[in-house]
Amino acid sequence: MKNLLSIVVLWFLTVAVGAGIMQTPANDIDAMFEKDVLDIRRNKITFDQRKLEKDRKARIERQNQRREKARAKLSNITPDVSKMKRLSKEELQKAESEGHSWIRRAAWNSNSGDDTYSYAGMVDPSAEYDKWQQAYRMLGGFIDCDHNKGDNDQKSGDGEDQEEKDGACSRWMMWAAYIDPNYQGNGYDEYHGDNPTGTLDCHHPDTEWQLIGVYREEFYQYIEQISKHLWAIDEYDYVVALAGLAYMTDADCFFVGYSNDGDSIYAGVAPKPYGKFEMALYTDDYCIEPNENLGHTFDYYGLTSNVQLESQDNDDGYDDDSINSWWEGTQEYTLENLNGVYENFKYCTSCVDYPTYQDGYFIGDYGTDDDDLINQCWKFYSHDSFPCEADCIALGQAQGTIASVKYGGVQWGEVLSGYYANEGDEGSVTDSRWTRMLSNIFVSFSFVVFIATFLAFAVARRSRHRERASGRSRRLLDEDKSQRRRSRSKAQAEDGDGIFRSSKSGKSRSGKSSRSKSSSRRSKSKSRTGDTYEPPSTKSKSGRSKSSSRRRADEF
Repeated sequence: MKNLLSIVVLWFLTVAVGAGIMQTPANDIDAMFEKDVLDIRRNKITFDQRKLEKDRKARIERQNQRREKARAKLSNITPDVSKMKRLSKEELQKAESEGHSWIRRAAWNSNSGDDTYSYAGMVDPSAEYDKWQQAYRMLGGFIDCDHNKGDNDQKSGDGEDQEEKDGACSRWMMWAAYIDPNYQGNGYDEYHGDNPTGTLDCHHPDTEWQLIGVYREEFYQYIEQISKHLWAIDEYDYVVALAGLAYMTDADCFFVGYSNDGDSIYAGVAPKPYGKFEMALYTDDYCIEPNENLGHTFDYYGLTSNVQLESQDNDDGYDDDSINSWWEGTQEYTLENLNGVYENFKYCTSCVDYPTYQDGYFIGDYGTDDDDLINQCWKFYSHDSFPCEADCIALGQAQGTIASVKYGGVQWGEVLSGYYANEGDEGSVTDSRWTRMLSNIFVSFSFVVFIATFLAFAVARRSRHRERASGRSRRLLDEDKSQRRRSRSKAQAEDGDGIFRSSKSGKSRSGKSSRSKSSSRRSKSKSRTGDTYEPPSTKSKSGRSKSSSRRRADEF
């Protein structure tokens, strides 16, 4: 009885469990299973990330210890001055021409105004120069994992709301400063007047402008500082600059989602060749290698924003269709509009912002008073800019992202389009592009005309050849017809029935010329000979006549 009761209870439990499973939708079961698998993956990823982070911190600690030991050892080394010899300028130039790496390093790392090192193209950055004789160039962005941004950086962007990746490598903008040694003291009119005496051509390889130094500045800060002081609030350039800054944020690399494999995806600025840049997605630990195999771009996450042209504490109140269009068109991952606006700054640009704006509005009445003008180079230097010497420039060179610059007698970076022309302002760049377009149109038109002329000549020559061939064929056909007519006439004359027809032919032709008589005789001879006809011999007419008469007599 007990066994029967146990079987009944077990049967009821089995039915109840089966009914519960059948009542659970298949999609819910799959979702539960996928959730469990995803939790396992996330736990594993978290464990791996913690392990990687622990290893990274340990590696950084070991590197710092080695650097400290090296610094301590170098600080205790005292060179023997009695054994040292000062090289002359000629000796340094000779050593540099022979390719000695040590002299190049010595020249690169020297910023002094000593004449011994002045041939390297550097001037003393501590000296005072007129603000109008100073210029700068944007060389391009690069990634540096050894010099991370500190916590005291003067950030003013929107990156605070993003979950920034810890340990990501920093993004920097490289720029160069120059002075014009031939400056004549004409201020603005020196380079921008109706009859300028100077030229903003510090980007040219044969320029007389002298390099003060090359510097690196936090990437976002560099873009922002230019936007603050150069344009009015409703200008296209200003709207594009602020839209691009809002889209890329001031974070080096921030979290945006997970991949299909459960890996964390981060986004950040990716420096590109020739000083360009765009937003890219990363899955590596340091955000240095863009992952282009994710199947989507940064735009997929829809991190766009509304128009915001003034301070974040104020409502700008702008609701213009053009401004909205510019803003929306800029917020895409290639940042094409933003790159276009900042393209001109890769060429020689005056350090003085004229007129000068502050966040879209004139400083003073018109932004042109001397006390209201801002020195943009000083703005760069005062906002997280640091010297960028040979090793720093070499880093940008290795990444292939900086524009051409001559430093320490060596040409670095990639040569820009129009690098060898004086294209310091927008007008000259536009003219150059227009000239190149006209040149391309002229070359294309000339090529089309050449092809058309060649084809016309070929067709005419072919037609003439066909006409000549047709004339020759016509003459040959006429000759062939004549020969056929003669052959038919000859065949009709030879188509007789023996001696009787030959006699008639002889009688009918007796009153004609000697040529007709001779022809008649030949006809009679042929008709008499029959099947045993022999062609006439090559003897004279009289001989042929006698031979023919003898044959006729014999046959008769």
